Amino acid sequence: MGTAPVFASADEALDMVRAGLGYLAATDATQLGAAAHARCLKAFEQADAIGTAARASFLAAFTAGQGYADDAAYSARAWLIHQTHITAGAAVGHTAWARRSGTHPRVLAALAAGQVPESVGRQICLWTDKLPEDRRDTSDTFLLDAAAGGLGLEELAAMAAQLYERSRSEQPDEDPDAAFQDRGVRLATTFGGAGVLHGDLTAECAAIVGQVLDALGAKAGKEDGRSREERYHDALAEAMRSL
Repeated sequence: MGTAPVFASADEALDMVRAGLGYLAATDATQLGAAAHARCLKAFEQADAIGTAARASFLAAFTAGQGYADDAAYSARAWLIHQTHITAGAAVGHTAWARRSGTHPRVLAALAAGQVPESVGRQICLWTDKLPEDRRDTSDTFLLDAAAGGLGLEELAAMAAQLYERSRSEQPDEDPDAAFQDRGVRLATTFGGAGVLHGDLTAECAAIVGQVLDALGAKAGKEDGRSREERYHDALAEAMRSL
């Protein structure tokens, strides 16, 4: 990432950020070659990760000092919605990162250094949140190192699953019904009837779902250009229709 530039104040740094992004937004990308496109796209992901870490740090301090009360807001989330005019979902996401600045400091440090994308950092936090508190920091480091080493999300998910199973096997007195009680699936319908599906599955349910998606989501032939995610979507639709 190179040596960080020195600014006289946070406001000066923000002015430079806005100026840089404004320049890029106004640039005619069609006049640049593929190599320039690739460099910019990679840099955008780094900038997004760094911005997430910066926002989390500032929002955590803002929340701890109850700065939102100065504007008669009852929480940081409410303040974000009314003062920055973002959606409730975006405000929830921002406040979640602010909390992680205290529970997942290594993930925030990796984001601040532009070492992992924001989406990967968020997923690592979701995985290690299921581990005992005294194992999260070490597990975060383990998964971050693997991500920085080039492992994809599927490999990281497998590693996280191993960490989870290992922690469970070493705590035999843990409530065996805890995972069952934490189960849940949420389906949100958007404009035009499209939907967003989120779930927290038990090991048994995840295994069954995986088997069904693998069975129905196989490639239909050499000409099948669908991505794995698209094939899984179509497999889910087929499974639901068959019921």
